[in-house]
Amino acid sequence: MAQAAPVLPAHRGSRTGGEEAHVPRGEPGRHRPRDRTRLARIRRRHRAPLERPVQRGGSPSPPLPPSPVGGPAPAGTARPVVEGAPVTDAMDEILRVWPERFRFRRLVTALHDEENPQEVDAVDAVLSGLANDDDEQSVFLSLLETGDFGMADHLLEESPATRRIRTLRRRLLKNRRSEALQDMQRKASELAQQANDAGFPVPAGLERSLLAEMCRRSLPEARRHLGGIEENLLLAVEAGRQELYARVPQERRETPWNDRLDSLVQAGFLRAAARMIEQGAEDEGPEAVPPLPYWAWADTTPAQVLDWHLDPSRRWPNTFRAWLDIDDTAKALIRAFSGLPTGGHDIAAEFVQALDGFLHPEPQWNGKLDPVGGEFLTVLPSVFASPQLRRFRPQGSVDLFVGGSGTRHPEELPGLRPFVAVGPDMVRRTGRGRVAVLDLRSLLQLVNLRTGRTAALLRILGPQWPLSAFVGETPEQLDEYLGAGEATRWTMLRWIVDLTGLGGATVADAVAYEAGPDPELLQLFLRALARSQEHARTGSRPWLADWRHDREFAASVERAVLRPLEPVPVARIAFWGALAAAASSGPEAGGPEGEVTVSAVLSTVRRIAAEARPDSQDGASEGLPNVPGAPGAPGLPDVPDLPDEEELRGGLAQLARLRLTADASTERVRFIPCGVLLVLGAAAGERLVDTLAEWRARPEESGSGAERTRRAWEWNLRRHALSPDYEDVTALLEENGDIDPADPRWLRLTEQTDDLLAGAPQIDGETDLAPLLRALGAKWESAHPDWTMTIRTPPAAVARVSARAAQVLLYELLANAADALDGSGTGTVSVSVEPQGEDDWLVDVLDSGPGIGFPEGREHLVFRDRKSTRGEGRGRGLFRARQIALRVEGDLTLHARADSHPVLKGAHFRLVLPMA
Repeated sequence: MAQAAPVLPAHRGSRTGGEEAHVPRGEPGRHRPRDRTRLARIRRRHRAPLERPVQRGGSPSPPLPPSPVGGPAPAGTARPVVEGAPVTDAMDEILRVWPERFRFRRLVTALHDEENPQEVDAVDAVLSGLANDDDEQSVFLSLLETGDFGMADHLLEESPATRRIRTLRRRLLKNRRSEALQDMQRKASELAQQANDAGFPVPAGLERSLLAEMCRRSLPEARRHLGGIEENLLLAVEAGRQELYARVPQERRETPWNDRLDSLVQAGFLRAAARMIEQGAEDEGPEAVPPLPYWAWADTTPAQVLDWHLDPSRRWPNTFRAWLDIDDTAKALIRAFSGLPTGGHDIAAEFVQALDGFLHPEPQWNGKLDPVGGEFLTVLPSVFASPQLRRFRPQGSVDLFVGGSGTRHPEELPGLRPFVAVGPDMVRRTGRGRVAVLDLRSLLQLVNLRTGRTAALLRILGPQWPLSAFVGETPEQLDEYLGAGEATRWTMLRWIVDLTGLGGATVADAVAYEAGPDPELLQLFLRALARSQEHARTGSRPWLADWRHDREFAASVERAVLRPLEPVPVARIAFWGALAAAASSGPEAGGPEGEVTVSAVLSTVRRIAAEARPDSQDGASEGLPNVPGAPGAPGLPDVPDLPDEEELRGGLAQLARLRLTADASTERVRFIPCGVLLVLGAAAGERLVDTLAEWRARPEESGSGAERTRRAWEWNLRRHALSPDYEDVTALLEENGDIDPADPRWLRLTEQTDDLLAGAPQIDGETDLAPLLRALGAKWESAHPDWTMTIRTPPAAVARVSARAAQVLLYELLANAADALDGSGTGTVSVSVEPQGEDDWLVDVLDSGPGIGFPEGREHLVFRDRKSTRGEGRGRGLFRARQIALRVEGDLTLHARADSHPVLKGAHFRLVLPMA
């Protein structure tokens, strides 16, 4: 057969000036093969291999790089073939500039893939594309789906398409790259944590910059790279396991100690296992608790297995033999459960005593049973036994309901915290609730454990209880559970994920990577993860890997991140500008980490604002170096109505409010790497445009930027009224209208304020609260123009406290109220002063915020020193105010957490000061 030229399909329409003419499916201009059998005959006639990466009769030869677009390929380079023979240079040159080549993925890949050159039959590639009805858009989307981003880049730059289509494709490519990078960084974080848990150094090749560069080219390449690292790590962990097992003394094998060690080793926590062997140190994490044994009898009821225990002479499968090797306390518990159908006080008491004896080496139960309608309620002590578990319930005990025959679902007993119920006929409810059932099957699994019994019991109960039992009702409560210090917080997060049934250390690491150290974000992710598991579909991708596509949840994450910045609009501009600068700082950055300077933020804000103007060119800064504002351009455009440099610097410093920033000042910001910031960074440019639009629409009556800055400083300085350098810094503000946060005088003032004894000599004195409160109220409203304050005082209210101390007391209460109103468009604070008898003045401060999050009985935590989720260095205000009030023989209390007023439903604080 004579050699044929590559088949060039007829035009689908003209492409004049980059415009694409559309021919509807089935019309003559498409030239689609109508007969699939005929297409098959054509393919058989050409009989060329689809891909031939290895030359016949020899070993693979290293390919030469393909030629530039529009030029012939060097000799020996893989190129399209026809009937197995390479095309001529002229033919190759034609294919490389043929505008229609982008409709056929295998053809364009063979022509332009520099990383993996391959031979593809040109005729077969074209006919396959025609048969599949492919076009440029479908090829582009398939490149995105498979992660072939380098080829997608090439198609984006070289294919003839309209400006609008190129813009849309560019956005799709950016989002897909961001998603791929997030997946790879999450996997890298998991591998780094696994290496750390095993006691190995972090493997080379997990650097964010390297992963970012790979994800710019090819997602499969990045996956292969991490797959190789994971394989080597697994081999090293397995070798470490065998080495540790060989070090276990013979006398300690077949003991409960060895059970704990084996659990750690199997979980990959080799470092902790080595400490157990060398030092006898017990690990504090859930990995040291052995899992419940596998239930191997799908067609056998728990009642039948109970009979095997009670009568070992019965016939039972060989797999049950290991289940008979249990201690006397486990056997006593099984016997006590078998007697529950009889009912009565003594039977219930026998079961509780047996359960207590199984859980604790020494008896803990006090023997008290309270009757509840023919059934019984008692308290099971020391279930939250370890110091880590006691964070969730400091008293350690759990209410236990013992039901009789016929009770399948116990009632929700009012007034009890989440409790446990047991009975001969009880079954678990679906979903979560305040009652967790210890059913027979779970009990038969539990009795096999020789160690970690209380924690294993909580593993049975936790997935049935409300999530709030372990993640708290509020972010503040979760923060308290997690504790201080990175190692402690990591351990507690693993306990939370384990006891709630959400997963193990891998899931905990994924949550920690996504949410960073922010307790509000952690709580959001844990709650959403629990909901996703309740509605999970078989075969679907894990929710944590796809949360960015959950629009409602992603919006709640964004709101949570920005909530501390709501009172300061320019801070939101600085945030999106800094995040956009970090996300676009090149592959070497690998995402929003490292320092972003104020100059980078300023240039990014101006550039994106310029690009968003209606008269800007498409893709102004991408590939067009002469466009003003593009990276490398000689100058930045003068964009009207933007915050000035001074305002943006102040906004940048406000980012210190965020838990996701390691440091923020007027000069730079450093983000904490996490998945949330990576996702937000992908949309930072669009969000910045929206925020700038809000800025332009702001009311003008609030004054100039410099004036607003001065007002904010005037208000905030009141906090430092007791400090020795207060007057000097106040004079500095009056002179300059602003204060540089890096000024040594300001830094010295904040240090003095943190020293509670520095202002002690200035506390005693006498002050009329009425005029002072009116003056402070005016300053407060000036600093917070969107909110209102109502003040009610008698004509005079002279208290036995100095003016400086009274100013600090009232400032802390009003600043706390302002914090409570964060995120609300409108808000109200009420302050009233009235006498209590002839000795004291009562100052009541109420706000319309959400109230105090600490649960009833734990309100005192609001006055604990440095207890705050608002970032480093916060949480001293109310503590300090209470110390001052007590020093003048007054007091400061939380009168109500919320709802003490029909309109002002937030917190109600009461300050008591002695009359003069």
